[in-house]
Amino acid sequence: MTEFAKAIDKSRVRHYLIADTEDEINSYCEEKKLEILNRPKYVDPTMVCHHFIWVGTRPRPAQWKA
Repeated sequence: MTEFAKAIDKSRVRHYLIADTEDEINSYCEEKKLEILNRPKYVDPTMVCHHFIWVGTRPRPAQWKA
């Protein structure tokens, strides 16, 4: 299952994240010291392709490449 998250860093810059699991997103946020704002259940595929950073452990799936 694909998971999404919107997070911010200490400078209040937004980060849009995508991964296979919630745990992968949590690990990335802990490592980068990001605060998760919300976890949308659906994101328009065009937004995902152009604005979301893949943080999963495997390579970015083809359907999420622009």
